[in-house]
Amino acid sequence: MKNTSFALVAMSACLLSFALPTKLVFADHHQDCSTMVGCDKKRCEISKQIVMAKAHGNTHKVAGLETALKNVDTHCTTNGLKQDLTAEIADVKQQIDKYQASLKEAEEESNLDKTYKYKQKLLGENTKLAELEQELASLEGDK
Repeated sequence: MKNTSFALVAMSACLLSFALPTKLVFADHHQDCSTMVGCDKKRCEISKQIVMAKAHGNTHKVAGLETALKNVDTHCTTNGLKQDLTAEIADVKQQIDKYQASLKEAEEESNLDKTYKYKQKLLGENTKLAELEQELASLEGDK
């Protein structure tokens, strides 16, 4: 039953895409972009944001997001995304190194407030790093 309803939704979306000039037909703010990778995921996420901005009457945001969507359609490549993620991972690792040095210094000074602060920052950066590395791995698996 699920497969049938999914097929009907997909078929309806395809039919509508020919009737409407915009690619936003697929933009359903309930759509799950997490199963997608690469440029398809970017398109999906931007499309969801466009739907939400339209729902809130934010015309300036809609215009900016539509421009972003056109740029993704025109310029997005898997290799480009990999390069961006690799650079972002390097930046996060550099930030982690800084926080670790600051944490060590705070621990040596027995400054509990700073120790706690840097442990929290490290936790956030390590979470971000894991997410970025997982995203990169999914792109590399999608050759």
